[in-house]
Amino acid sequence: MRLNAKIIGLGSAICLAVSCGGPKSSEETAQAPVDTAGKLVVEEVESPDLKPVGAILTNRDAGSARARIGGTLVSLDVREGDVVKEGEVIASIVDQRRDLEASAGASQAAAAEARAVQARSDLKRAEELFKEGLVPQAKLDDARAAARSAEAQLKAARAGSDALDEILNQGKVLAPADGRVTHAPIPQGAVVMPGDVIAEIATGRRVLRAELPEADAISLKEGDEISVARSGEAHERAARILQVYPAVQDGEIVVDIDATGFDDGFIGMRVPALIPVGSTPMIVIPESYVLTRYGVDYVRLLREDDTVIEAPVQRGRVLPGKGEAMIEILAGLDSGDVILPVARTSREAS
Repeated sequence: MRLNAKIIGLGSAICLAVSCGGPKSSEETAQAPVDTAGKLVVEEVESPDLKPVGAILTNRDAGSARARIGGTLVSLDVREGDVVKEGEVIASIVDQRRDLEASAGASQAAAAEARAVQARSDLKRAEELFKEGLVPQAKLDDARAAARSAEAQLKAARAGSDALDEILNQGKVLAPADGRVTHAPIPQGAVVMPGDVIAEIATGRRVLRAELPEADAISLKEGDEISVARSGEAHERAARILQVYPAVQDGEIVVDIDATGFDDGFIGMRVPALIPVGSTPMIVIPESYVLTRYGVDYVRLLREDDTVIEAPVQRGRVLPGKGEAMIEILAGLDSGDVILPVARTSREAS
């Protein structure tokens, strides 16, 4: 029994020594004077209630280069991704029947021109013979009528030939505007019909186009700022609404958003966007007031007795700010709390 008492007494002494020499609590370490420069009083602010939607990267305008005649697509000079200029020939369509008709029209025009030349020659000879009194007036009138008829036939033949040539020229598919080819659905050598799309061309300014329910988009207007995110980026970026289309289609409203920074993106790429659909009170603090250690977020909370403790908080979204990102705090802070910026050494140690 005496041995057990000695062992218990020795254990108590060791525990007392360890507790006396152990690390101080956070409250005890906070008794040292602290620098309160840069303190921030936490306040609730009305922040937009953001709704995530999917926006599509596209161009404000789109043009389709279509076939104007039917026939065989004998050449396709562009492919997806090529940049084209307005009026540039990007494909050629040939219709063998039209070629034969054009050849026949050219031959008819040549024959009509030969008849017109002969009629002009006959009229000139009849005029000379009439002056010499060798032919009557009726003969001269017949020559003049024949010449006028031949000239009219020549004009008609030339007009028909020009019309056939124009039809052949319509076999050249032209780019409707400056832009980039996004889709060429018909391969070279295929048979096409009038109106078939040979190439789709994206033109105009690039935008992020989103379709929103009427109830969510009814309060949006041009110039409103929203947040968009790009794959691989840690923070969201601010973007501006360029246009809210006035028509409602199937209960949805189309909105165009500024796509600055997405110039190298793929057409049709889906981009997450946060659209304001109302407002809600929230606590937002600068990122420099948040310290992350071992996966847990803390803030330096200044208490009423001028001591500082590291209080854990639950962070939410990262919001764009002027010069510094802002952090939404979901839990751990109340309106009226005073916090201090994270010391540089503490942030580096984390």
